[in-house]
Amino acid sequence: MRMLQKQATRLAAITAAAVIGTAHAAPAELPPIENFTRLPDMKQVIVSPSGKRLAAIMGTAGGYLRLAVLDLDPLGAPRIVAQFTDADIHRAEWVGEDRLVFKMWQRRAWLDLGGAGTIAVNHDGSGWRPLIAWADSMPGKLTGTTSKTLPYNWFVTGALHDGEGNGVAVGQIQRSQRGDVLEVNLARLNTVTGELRNLSVGMPSNTVSWLLDANNEPAVATTAKDGRTGVHWRNPKDRQWEKLAEFDRFSGDAIQPQRVDGSGRIFVLSHDGSDVDALHTFDPVKRSIDPEPVIKIKGFDLEPDFVEDHQTRHLLGVRFTADRPMTYWFDAAMQRLQRGVDAALPADRSNQLLCGNCESTRFVVVKSSSDRQPGEYFLFDRSKGSLARIGSSRPWIDETTQGHRSFHRVTARDGLSIPLYVTRPAGAPKDKPLPAVMLVHGGPWVRGSDLDWDAEAQFFASRGYVVLQPEFRGSTGYGDKLFRAGMKQWGRAMQDDLVDAIQWAAGQQWVDPQRVCIVGASYGGYAALMGPITHPGAYRCAASYAGVTDINLMYDITWSDAGDAYRTYGMPTLIGDRVKDEAALAAASPLKRVAEIKVPLLVGHGTEDARVPLAHFSKFKSAAIDAGVKLESVVYVDEPHGLYEPANEIDWYRRLERFLAASLQPAP
Repeated sequence: MRMLQKQATRLAAITAAAVIGTAHAAPAELPPIENFTRLPDMKQVIVSPSGKRLAAIMGTAGGYLRLAVLDLDPLGAPRIVAQFTDADIHRAEWVGEDRLVFKMWQRRAWLDLGGAGTIAVNHDGSGWRPLIAWADSMPGKLTGTTSKTLPYNWFVTGALHDGEGNGVAVGQIQRSQRGDVLEVNLARLNTVTGELRNLSVGMPSNTVSWLLDANNEPAVATTAKDGRTGVHWRNPKDRQWEKLAEFDRFSGDAIQPQRVDGSGRIFVLSHDGSDVDALHTFDPVKRSIDPEPVIKIKGFDLEPDFVEDHQTRHLLGVRFTADRPMTYWFDAAMQRLQRGVDAALPADRSNQLLCGNCESTRFVVVKSSSDRQPGEYFLFDRSKGSLARIGSSRPWIDETTQGHRSFHRVTARDGLSIPLYVTRPAGAPKDKPLPAVMLVHGGPWVRGSDLDWDAEAQFFASRGYVVLQPEFRGSTGYGDKLFRAGMKQWGRAMQDDLVDAIQWAAGQQWVDPQRVCIVGASYGGYAALMGPITHPGAYRCAASYAGVTDINLMYDITWSDAGDAYRTYGMPTLIGDRVKDEAALAAASPLKRVAEIKVPLLVGHGTEDARVPLAHFSKFKSAAIDAGVKLESVVYVDEPHGLYEPANEIDWYRRLERFLAASLQPAP
């Protein structure tokens, strides 16, 4: 107790200037586009169970993401243990003190069928073993991969961290011919020998996910069939599976199992009697939720990332994101350490404590970030009470030149509260309205943003634009009411929310409402095309990448990666029934109303897009030309649903830069 208090006191004495360095003047010239598209030098830092080493995904200028390991006692230089000349490395995880598993991914691979391209390697680069093959790769296509242990429809769910060592839980996805997930089988894989042990015997049919108990045995299974979600529990008395609950898959009412602790308690997410998802415990015997939440965040749905000591199996805390990343610690010692680290670093930082066996490890890695700092990494030595800098995610970013991001809640015209993130250029006067970019997130049934550094928003801010990122109705992460308000509102109230955000920002004297361009990708691209149609005069221009242009085409196209279940059960509920809501869907489709667009458009698409196939782009482009719409268009060969080739991403941003500059000139 006294030692931890002493360490916290010593941490608090470290000044921000000593850790971060002194600020310097902003550069006179605009930062290059590459500053915002370049791969990070360091990301996804993972500490080994004992805390003696850390692994990190590291980038190189113009290259691919690599896997490196650093010794911590003493702090050593990174040693590259895995890299490819044609693929990036993602999602590394320690499976023991000496061994890692990681996923590699080809940028132009257009379809990921469930987590393929998985490899195991020791901390020194030895013991290399391919575990799972990539979907459409042939032997030798990827540098260093010459054998296949499991086919592409397997994926790793996580390390087991048990006495046997080197084990991971893996799942095998069974799909229909249309791509719907029918079932996911569970097994244990030894990453050294390749031995596979089936854990799915007796599990309920149509299981798509599961939770393991403290003994790494299946304890909870979630099933999905015909638009229904079921939650099942294996009774430890007779080892038989029992159905606990069943829900409409797309209603948002289902309890979401998250974790089973050592005593058999089931942690679930539920908005039981509330608007937001909170963490509760569920009693499988009584089939009831404890009404008193374990953790509940006002105004935000909880999406928990559990922090567990790998050795003791104690649940120490939960990471989550409210308006910014945060951690709630159940463990008093970790909470004291968190307070000490927070006091030592700048007040605007969000600081995550990363450790393996957190209760006994000497070293804890700190990831520190903010709206203007992409991320720095520090090493805290518990024995010395010292904090030393390890590295930075994007050292070329000068945080003093980055825009300030802020979070607000805006009242829409119908009274609904709409979360809004605003990025204002560095040095922007408080009372001088600036031209703005309405940046619409994709999904749309996802959460769009938070207050951490955002490359896209900061790019636009670096060019002098205020960036508005509303969490319009239909967005998740902010409560059930906001999500449900978006049902069947494509092209309607979802568009109204964007304009209401502009009007609010104009009222703050931040935005010139006569100089706004709407920009987005995927659903955001759809919203960008609908903006000038539903609200003529609200936007001076619109830019769409990979945007939906015809809702009926989403029903008709059979070569997209949207499965039959989504088309049959999800789309009618969330977007509209193609028969009952035929007129509304046509009115909400940019393709059908393209002649109403009276502002310049920039439209782009990838040829290998399986989510929003190229037909959306081709049909819309042809109709726009026929209607006399001022249109600039670009197609990127081999790109899937997004921009993954750095040269293509830079080209798109460069086009956006020119397009915005030309379109948002002050009115005569």
